[in-house]
Amino acid sequence: MPNENNTTALSGNKGEWSEIYIFLKLLDDGKVYAADKDMNLIPTVYLNILKILREEIPGNLYEYKTGEIIKIDLNGQECGPDVTHNEIRNIKDRLWNLFETTPRGNITSAETEAFLNSIHIFKLKAPPSETTNFFGGTEDIILQVSDYRTSIISNVGFSCKSEFAHKATLFNASKDNTNFRYELLNMNDEKMEAVNSLFTPKRKRDGTIKYNIAVADRMKYLKDNGAEILFDRKIKENAERNVVLSCGVEMPNILASILQYYYWNNNAETAHSSFSEAIDYLVESNPANYSFINIESIYRAKVGKLLYDMFTGMRLGTLWDGRSNVTGGYIVAKSDGEVLAYHTTLADEFKDFLVEKLGLETPSSSRHNAMQVYKENGRYFINFNLQVRFKG
Repeated sequence: MPNENNTTALSGNKGEWSEIYIFLKLLDDGKVYAADKDMNLIPTVYLNILKILREEIPGNLYEYKTGEIIKIDLNGQECGPDVTHNEIRNIKDRLWNLFETTPRGNITSAETEAFLNSIHIFKLKAPPSETTNFFGGTEDIILQVSDYRTSIISNVGFSCKSEFAHKATLFNASKDNTNFRYELLNMNDEKMEAVNSLFTPKRKRDGTIKYNIAVADRMKYLKDNGAEILFDRKIKENAERNVVLSCGVEMPNILASILQYYYWNNNAETAHSSFSEAIDYLVESNPANYSFINIESIYRAKVGKLLYDMFTGMRLGTLWDGRSNVTGGYIVAKSDGEVLAYHTTLADEFKDFLVEKLGLETPSSSRHNAMQVYKENGRYFINFNLQVRFKG
């Protein structure tokens, strides 16, 4: 069936194709199991999938109904064709084989594309639409599900990721919106000029040389020359408000301590980027000055809640109302082909997963006004920028 809105073959990397793989796997299975924090299947916790909703063109809502034979409706009217599980399974397995045999670059498959076109899929990703209640934001796939415990039927949106694709950024840096300012003590102009001159050359694909800010070298220089650091609590008003709304008035200090541990204590080394390791540092340094017993559980809960809110839509640059933009949760395609879910109704398990699987990342310092020492009213400052990525 031709599609006037599509003039090029379906082509994309493994991450882009993974949403199609997840779609086919869930359509074939008719259910999605929950996972624990280590991404192991929980056999007693699952959602029954009644249908998958997909809207590539605003106003054309296709519903793929699970069952012995898969039925397809367009805007509430059956449009066909009927699809067997063998057909779905054959294409799913063929796609998985392409994942395993294509080490990098884009994937194309005429047979896979022909089948997808026959069931009204012409794009790897259904684009977000402002005209519906379900599509947009961080929701990649919309399922109509029945909860195995309550039999309540609801439409829920999930974000899709895959272990075999490039690790996704959960929370992107956004210039001053995600900058945390620290005062540098024991500084002078000579030290400032010396540290700001440290760059690392990097050869680009066209052969030219680009000079990146040498983050680790700058941190080492400052410490080796007697500088000390103190969080100045100067962050953007929206950023501070949103962080406080998420986790309380102490959270800006807690988040600043995490950034200090990563950038200052460990020179932005990837080996020390994990939030689970940062929690150990929070327990040791106790930036919130808690006087309770077992403060590890408090810090873990705070960090888990912040990451959960980031996942479900909270950003530091825009006013946030405390509500989630993801109704379902997170679906992951594992490296063995299994597809599992972290559902928002299992929020504690989901938060544990985020703490274990997420880490800090150093964004472009020059683009985001970070890692450059500057002077104001005789005092010296530096900005550390927040960016969060799923770890490898």
